[in-house]
Amino acid sequence: AGVAGGLFDYNRENFMFDKEQLMKREFQGQDMRIKQFELYREDIRDLIGLTVSKMDNYLVLNTLQLGFCVCLFTEGRPVVALSNDWLHWLYAMTNVGAFMYFLLSAWLAMHASI
Repeated sequence: AGVAGGLFDYNRENFMFDKEQLMKREFQGQDMRIKQFELYREDIRDLIGLTVSKMDNYLVLNTLQLGFCVCLFTEGRPVVALSNDWLHWLYAMTNVGAFMYFLLSAWLAMHASI
């Protein structure tokens, strides 16, 4: 019995040390994986924040351009006596197209920035 106890105690200290190191290594690996996914989440938050800030800038510019289209409708029309009828229709169609484009762009920018 004394010989068996001596053989058992011979490697027990090394075995316990190895198991402790293995457990610490696994815990460290888990902590590193948690930190890695936190970094992924932070990157996604940064990308979304970048999109929101860009859409806010687009919204300001599109609102200004909508105002320019309205100014062109009211004050920037070609003079009726000096231009042809087809020019008025072309002017109206291009201005309406630009107005609708800017309106749609501002609407989508509002939805993207929320």
